[in-house]
Amino acid sequence: MAEIVDLRHMADAIRNTGYKDLDSAVAEIVDNSIEANANDIFIILCEETNERKGRKVVNEIGFLDNGSGMNDDILEKCLGIGSSTRQERKGIGRFGVGLPQASLYASPCVEVYSWQNGVENSKKVFLDTEKMSKGEQVEIEPPVACKLPKPYSEFITYKTQEKNYDFSKNGTLVIWKKCDNLNPRSRLAIKDTLQESLGQKFRYFIHNKTCEIRIFCEQDRDIKGIVYPNDPLFLMDDNCILGNPDFPDKAFHCYDSEKTNLESVFEPYTANGNNTGIVQLPIRFMDKKGEEHTENVEIKFSIVKSKFYDATAFPGGKNPGSYPIGKHAKKLEGISVVRAGREIDFRKFDFFENVNEPQHRWWGCEISFSPALDEAFKVANNKQYVELKKTQEKEFQEDDELPSVWEQLNKIIKPTIDDMYKQNENIRERMRSSSMAENVFSSASEDTIDSVEENNTEDSISENIKNNSDPAELVEKTKGVLEENNVIENPTDEDAKQWLKMKLKFIYKAQIGQSNFFSMDFSLGNVTVYINTNHEFYKSYLSRVVSDASFKTAFELLLASYAKSVDDLRHQQKENDRLHSKWQSKLLDYIDRLQNPITE
Repeated sequence: MAEIVDLRHMADAIRNTGYKDLDSAVAEIVDNSIEANANDIFIILCEETNERKGRKVVNEIGFLDNGSGMNDDILEKCLGIGSSTRQERKGIGRFGVGLPQASLYASPCVEVYSWQNGVENSKKVFLDTEKMSKGEQVEIEPPVACKLPKPYSEFITYKTQEKNYDFSKNGTLVIWKKCDNLNPRSRLAIKDTLQESLGQKFRYFIHNKTCEIRIFCEQDRDIKGIVYPNDPLFLMDDNCILGNPDFPDKAFHCYDSEKTNLESVFEPYTANGNNTGIVQLPIRFMDKKGEEHTENVEIKFSIVKSKFYDATAFPGGKNPGSYPIGKHAKKLEGISVVRAGREIDFRKFDFFENVNEPQHRWWGCEISFSPALDEAFKVANNKQYVELKKTQEKEFQEDDELPSVWEQLNKIIKPTIDDMYKQNENIRERMRSSSMAENVFSSASEDTIDSVEENNTEDSISENIKNNSDPAELVEKTKGVLEENNVIENPTDEDAKQWLKMKLKFIYKAQIGQSNFFSMDFSLGNVTVYINTNHEFYKSYLSRVVSDASFKTAFELLLASYAKSVDDLRHQQKENDRLHSKWQSKLLDYIDRLQNPITE
């Protein structure tokens, strides 16, 4: 008779099933800790020097928690495929393949230590695929008493600036040994990747203070990667990325020392008249026995706050997607599927298409359900994905077969996405209008300058150019300047003429490789002052205060008085050029000394 399972050849099969990346495998171990009621979870990265590449790489990962621990019977079964003790559909675990499959995805050998009445009573089991392939391990051996190895034993009681940790009473330690399937492999890259991924998957547990996850690099324990919520709906007030309405062009972290005036970037989208942004949708489905059931699915929507999106928030009405919050939002463009409080999938799921349409990064959607709907969503046994895709469109009558889960969800999700998209599109249109109003028709400082200079009879550089140029050529040239500098999209002749009416105009623009803080151009027949937002003076100092309208006006008047003086002194142009160059050089020198003082 043939064996159902050939253990000698099963080792490689186990290692090559299920997990798409390191993040997903690590999340499975965190699942187990949360199921065991752990409120503190340490992920400890250990390194060795790669002989071939001559650099340090992570070769071992330990997972330490203060959960309830396992007795001998459960500990002996925990590494067996399909031997889960959690078959009830209540929590985030259920299928009984997580611990062994997730561990063997990353490493050929896994050790599990657990204790319930003091760490001195810890016992160990292990699974080694190399021994399995040689026929040396054919079963999980009974747990044996064993002390925790270093460096993990040194974390049993651990103190940080924020908290004293104690894992000594009860807990579990899982060690992935000789890791050979990590991508990335450096400690900092792994830490950064896990912080972002685990923060998204377990955001509700972290936000609700159910558990805390920290990542340590054993060889450099000063690097403590606290995992913060990474909410794709941007609604959590302790999210890893927050905004400040005074500085909408910057992204702030919830742990920033200056936490004043920080807030979530999105707000609930009022779907179907519900001001919470939440829709409760009854989903009908058939179980394996052909019996119909109905369970509620919660759909949550969010949309960017206008203060972090419209034109008035950004210099020159520029696209908010080019700033840090927009770049982070781009990585979280999609729909989140959450099962029992834990995200298990994140994709578009055919609910929307995105072909160069950045408005889609500025809304959020989350589908949340209980484990009772696992069959309806066809949840994978490793909890990495759901089967949720567009089905053939057709009209259903009362006596027709049940519509698919996707079709039932689509009736709510697609029209809401369309509405949110249109709202963002309207804001973008207002951005264009606001940009034109602010930059073409004038600002407070530019109006003041125009009023003062109205009767100026100086033979200025700009007036000389204006009087000796073809008006039509100046209009075309101005349209090119407006478009090139993203002042107005597709500027008209009228836009250009309005611009040319002003004596002086400001353009805020990042000028890569340009050492000057500002520059002046007279070629349009007026004075255009370019503020280099990539200059150290702007980035470190001026950007913090130009959001104050009064300060910005005063600053622009100060700069304009210099620019118009240069314009009026047309016959001293060489001297002015030398002065301007010297002034810029002095500014750089002074800033450098301010930021790098001489210490004795």
